[in-house]
Amino acid sequence: MELKVHRATWSGEHPQNSLAGLRECYRERVARVEIDFRTAGDDFVVTHDAPRRGAKLVPLSDAIAIVRSAAPGPTLLMLDAKDERPWTSAEVARLVRLIEPVRDRIFVGSPADWNLRRLRAADRDLALAFDPQYYLTWSARKETLPGRRGAYGYQDDHPLALRRTIATVDYLRERFEMLLGLVADVRELHIRVGFLERMLDDGFDAAGHIHRAGALMDVWTLDAGSRAWRTRLARVLAGGADVVTTNTARELAEAASETERRA
Repeated sequence: MELKVHRATWSGEHPQNSLAGLRECYRERVARVEIDFRTAGDDFVVTHDAPRRGAKLVPLSDAIAIVRSAAPGPTLLMLDAKDERPWTSAEVARLVRLIEPVRDRIFVGSPADWNLRRLRAADRDLALAFDPQYYLTWSARKETLPGRRGAYGYQDDHPLALRRTIATVDYLRERFEMLLGLVADVRELHIRVGFLERMLDDGFDAAGHIHRAGALMDVWTLDAGSRAWRTRLARVLAGGADVVTTNTARELAEAASETERRA
């Protein structure tokens, strides 16, 4: 299992999604790190939310420059695309050109499968990660998408979730086969931690299904200090997570080592 540093917050001494935080992650040789980006005018910028008027914007090219200048090491960067609108062909081409020099050291991820398909059409070998949260998830609160809780207890507006016609594990198997078909040759599927826990409660081996499709499972976001985090981490590891996304990587690394020693 590898830990992914959410929004480049390794030590907590730098703001989220900052270039200083990203440099620190490369300096510390973390296994995985993530930053958010989206379009702003004619450029891609490092940010989670839509930029406020007058805000100072950090070009994604500055983050790519850090990757290019970093010494060879284990760090893999995920670029988490936050745009929901479809990218234009010009934007896709611009992004592909931007990341080309470091394409073997990055992933591009998004819940917007339509943009991932555009990237796949432009670059058949680019590593892509898909989060199916717009289509299927579980959360204690109602998420904007999918927006409806289906007959099996998951948030899912697919017709298969309208009424119970098959066992829950069979329903989940059907849905995962559909989701894995949305983006060709996806390298990772990103799963909300509560969603994974609910599937484990229902007896569905999500990790096994994802692995058989040739992908890894990244579980997000689990932080030290949150409710029952040690117990939840142990369960996530037992549930087959390949990657855990966290804001507290150092604490989770120590706890994971303790769990492995006890096993």
